[in-house]
Amino acid sequence: MATIAGRPGTRRGWLRTAVAVCAVALGTLGPQANAASGAASASGTASASGTASATGVPAGTAASGIASATGTPAGTASASGQAVRADTPWKLRTPLSETVGQEFWAVAATGARDAWTVGRTSDGTAGSTPLIKHWNGTGWTDVPAASTGGRAARLDAVAAAAPDDAWAAGALDDGTSLVLQHWDGKKWRGVGHAAAPKGSLSFVGDIAAFGKSAWLTGFDWNPDSGAEVSYLERWTGSRWQRVSLPAAPGGGRVRPSDITGTGPDDVWVSADALTGEVAAPLLYHWDGGGWTVREVPTPGAHPTGWTAGHAVATGRGSVYWIGKTNDAGVPQATMAAYWDGSRWRSLPALPVDEANAAGADGAGRLWVSGWAPGDRHSVSARWTGTTWVTETLPAAVTEHSEMSTVLDIAGVPGTKGVFAAGTAGCASDPVQCGLLVSRGLG
Repeated sequence: MATIAGRPGTRRGWLRTAVAVCAVALGTLGPQANAASGAASASGTASASGTASATGVPAGTAASGIASATGTPAGTASASGQAVRADTPWKLRTPLSETVGQEFWAVAATGARDAWTVGRTSDGTAGSTPLIKHWNGTGWTDVPAASTGGRAARLDAVAAAAPDDAWAAGALDDGTSLVLQHWDGKKWRGVGHAAAPKGSLSFVGDIAAFGKSAWLTGFDWNPDSGAEVSYLERWTGSRWQRVSLPAAPGGGRVRPSDITGTGPDDVWVSADALTGEVAAPLLYHWDGGGWTVREVPTPGAHPTGWTAGHAVATGRGSVYWIGKTNDAGVPQATMAAYWDGSRWRSLPALPVDEANAAGADGAGRLWVSGWAPGDRHSVSARWTGTTWVTETLPAAVTEHSEMSTVLDIAGVPGTKGVFAAGTAGCASDPVQCGLLVSRGLG
């Protein structure tokens, strides 16, 4: 993806905004308003049908099913909820090379000696070439992607269940089809996927793998009619098959986005219920036999509603949900909530303008990355359970690039470590330098 007006945007945010607005300048984001005080949303208690019913609590009134993680009312930032900045322990793992444009869009790991990052290499008018790198415990090396038949393509998402079982997903540059590839322990092989309907363009939302089970979200968009069809798919072992999600509790068209979980019978899908231009956030859970859907509590009313950004599972039955207002303009308010298996808990406002990435480290701690007001480089924030602690990227990034964006975060199982992948705007702009950093891996 080309960057727009300065800062590189998030993968999902860039695609959604391009579809909704077509020419919105995502770069040069100004300070964004964070979550307002008060709560009006869902009760957090599932009904007999598995659907959480709304409380009907007016905006600005604390909902009965929402507890603040800090002990203060939902949406109210206490002194302990303010972000604390620490010296950075992040390390740059690959040099910022300006000889060729590279972008890393996603990262995944199965252990201290097995991780993947995917993206694209750009070569002027030739378009994109899928880019895949592998971590063996000491360094990152290039691994050939499966052939795309000579057609320009990129890889937007990656998921790994085992050293011999990983998935990469992206799209052709012309948007006519998704690109799906599978790693079997020896090589990446192309996997067929239905082409976009005539006149439409296909985009990847997210991909996740648990054991031999894999899940995919995406959407097709028709630039002439503006029609958008979002979908969730599951790998059957031989093909990708569409999955029907239960109807939204309050009605509206369901648009799935992020996928997370701890295993084949503990899969979470964040989604929006769209009624016209107004979005209501949802969280779906698959237990191996059926779906449960819950409405996500929001900090307050907003004319366009609230939309899902990221879902991060940190244990079986528990998940963080990160979102923002459904507004393509600036400012945008952000929010975070935690489902602990029985009720929702509200987190203090995010210490970044927008969460471009979210994930959990190997110890199960939540991380988000985004831009702090007035800063052209990403900062990462860790949730301690009572406060956000922010950390900057290493000087090897901030002193040798004009800007940077972390686009994905992945914990390293068996360690307390975490990888982050993204892009840095090098001095020879418009060349993008691929960004790979780690924390807690020595």
